Amino acid sequence: MIIDRDNGVPYYIQLMELLRKQIAAGILQEGQRILSEVEMGKVYRINRHTVRQAIDELCRLGELYKIRGRGTFIAKALLDTVEYQLSAKNRFTENIKKIGATPSTKILQTNEIIAPEKVRKALDLDHDERVYFHYVQRSINERPFLIGQAFLPVKYFLNALPYLNVLESMSEFYAKYNINYERAKSTIQAVFPTKEEALLLDIPRNMPVLKVKKLMKSQTGIMIAYGISCYRSDVAELSISW
Repeated sequence: MIIDRDNGVPYYIQLMELLRKQIAAGILQEGQRILSEVEMGKVYRINRHTVRQAIDELCRLGELYKIRGRGTFIAKALLDTVEYQLSAKNRFTENIKKIGATPSTKILQTNEIIAPEKVRKALDLDHDERVYFHYVQRSINERPFLIGQAFLPVKYFLNALPYLNVLESMSEFYAKYNINYERAKSTIQAVFPTKEEALLLDIPRNMPVLKVKKLMKSQTGIMIAYGISCYRSDVAELSISW
């Protein structure tokens, strides 16, 4: 498989098709790391910029994905689109396993802060009340799918930081405090991502995200959590059921 230098087709498009043919033939398989930009440039005798253009376009189309510090990998076709259900009791791990994919969670930040004004109002907290801030990145088959922020009143979850620092499932967290939770309200808006959101979701700044704001309540009707989640709009198809 070589680059044809005489047919007039841009080199990056030819490289994209060559990679696709290798995937279709099973030479490159799902989850396999491909050659680096430098290595691929040497193999096909094209410059690194051209290789990067081809790889970035295949990543945008969901055929490849990048993991920072590790390289670029062949994506699983399963992630063309994911129907993700927003239910009264949302469970990321359970939702993703149902479609036969592999879920994973990376904790980005957990600390205790004074509740920001919007959080204080949403949770009906007094001035200067404190909340736990829990910030995570959730992925499907090692590709970023959403980033989520949760604000939880300290007064309802005493000494919770050790749990939040290692916990991947909010359902398990609520269970530790004998809380039978459910969604009280959600709003969904399509917006352009911030620089940080685009970086964490591995998308360009001009690709909208689906931003979901939610309120969670306990079995006694007390508001126990305010959350903001950003979903990749090229992958997530949100359905609502509760």
